Amino acid sequence: MAVILLVDIDAFFPQAEQLKRPELLGRPVIVGGRVTDRSVVASASYEARARGVRTAMPIAQAARLCPEATFLQGDFRLYAELSEAMYTVCLRHTPLVEMVSLDEAFLDVSGCERHYGRAFSRSVGTRTPSAAWPLVAASDLQRDIFHRTGLRVSIGVAGNRMMAKVASELAKPSGVLHVRPGHEATLLAPLGVRQLPGVGPKTSARLERYNLQTVGQLATMSADVLAESFGAAGDYLYEASHGRGATAVVPQEGLPKSISRETTFGQDTCDRGKMSAMLSYLLQRACRQLRDDDLLAATVSLKLRYADFQTVTRSRTLPNPTDHDDQLYEVLTGLLNRTYTRRVGVRLVGVALSNLATAGRQMLLFSEAAYERRSRLYSSVDAVRHKFGFSSLVTSQAVDLLATHERTRNGFRLPVACLSR
Repeated sequence: MAVILLVDIDAFFPQAEQLKRPELLGRPVIVGGRVTDRSVVASASYEARARGVRTAMPIAQAARLCPEATFLQGDFRLYAELSEAMYTVCLRHTPLVEMVSLDEAFLDVSGCERHYGRAFSRSVGTRTPSAAWPLVAASDLQRDIFHRTGLRVSIGVAGNRMMAKVASELAKPSGVLHVRPGHEATLLAPLGVRQLPGVGPKTSARLERYNLQTVGQLATMSADVLAESFGAAGDYLYEASHGRGATAVVPQEGLPKSISRETTFGQDTCDRGKMSAMLSYLLQRACRQLRDDDLLAATVSLKLRYADFQTVTRSRTLPNPTDHDDQLYEVLTGLLNRTYTRRVGVRLVGVALSNLATAGRQMLLFSEAAYERRSRLYSSVDAVRHKFGFSSLVTSQAVDLLATHERTRNGFRLPVACLSR
């Protein structure tokens, strides 16, 4: 029987800031922007959450709910370092570790029964290994992460990924919850349908129209009825409501799933030129990260958030992956032209590069020489920026930002810092 752990760092960004600045311990901390910024809350400490502050809430609203909070723009490098430190600790316990985000990791400890079962038996003075060994394994991992990184984590333990995720949420903050085999339905029955991973506002609203408000109520529906009403999602709803899910944990291969950059404008804008300039700059930062990591990207995604907070994303996949700014920017510009269709100001723009692969591509007979020339150009650009700072070279449409944004050695000073990779 599989034993899956889901490790989730409690209020990660604020906790990281509290580790860096111990004077913030026990105080409300909100990460996402300064109190005067037009950004949204990226994460809030539990002290701030107790005052009603929530992720994605406008900073201005968070300031009204919790005016005594410390508001911070965030430090992605710090968060990445702590995430990597947690990953390293997890690898000490099992090689089967899959980081699904900066603050979450799945572990498969199914093969650790002999070790933890015997350890538990010795601690209680019996000869028979206990069925409680998964709880021992999770508690041991939780202590190890805290001692080696200072991070407080919550851990869910179950026979599949879905139940481990549910258990980790119920264990917050800083707890461990083991869902023993056969007890899944009992645990799930009283929970609201929104507590099932993957069930968002739209799906839950549809379920409520059928008077299905709890997972227990959902579990009474047949697979055929759910499939007829929800299509492919109905299969998942049926399996999840009965506590079933996938068990495979895919170890890290060293590649991130995506590289993204986004920022909020100081004022909402309908100016496509301003959007293009900012997207050009954000893309250049993402492409620099691509080349530093020796990666290529095949998919480009655009993100727009309007003044009324409606968010739209569009993507396009190239026939051949690349790390060249100009190729990716051409795609991004096309996405902007097709996506910005409303007569409403834009609050936020972002770009993401995904379908990443290690450098090395299909040779193209007639265009390879030109591609290599462009690669040498970008190598020279990166060399100058590494030596003199990113802002030492401003290229493409991003030159328009010279008239509106202050430059530092590391780039333009943005109203809202980017907290994504």
